[in-house]
Amino acid sequence: MSRRFLLHASRIHDLADRHHLTQSEIADKLGLARAYWSQLVNRRRALSPSIRRRMLACDLFGGVPESELWERVAIPASEAA
Repeated sequence: MSRRFLLHASRIHDLADRHHLTQSEIADKLGLARAYWSQLVNRRRALSPSIRRRMLACDLFGGVPESELWERVAIPASEAA
C-alpha cells in the first residue's frame, strides 16, 4: 500500500480568506502555475515532497501545523502505479 499527501482544501481557503489572497496569488507565492495549484487544492493531484517544503517555507503557511494543511491518504497498490 502506498500513501499520498492531499491538501485540506477548506483550511487552504480559510488561510486565503484571512490573508485576502486569491488562489492565483497563493500559486505565485509558491512559484506554481495557477492550474497546477488548482489541481492540488481540488485534490486531483497529490503533494510532492518539494511542494510540501515550499508550503512550509512560505510565510502564508508559517506556524500552521502540517496536519492542518494536508493529510496522508493510503491508496491501494493497484492505484499507485
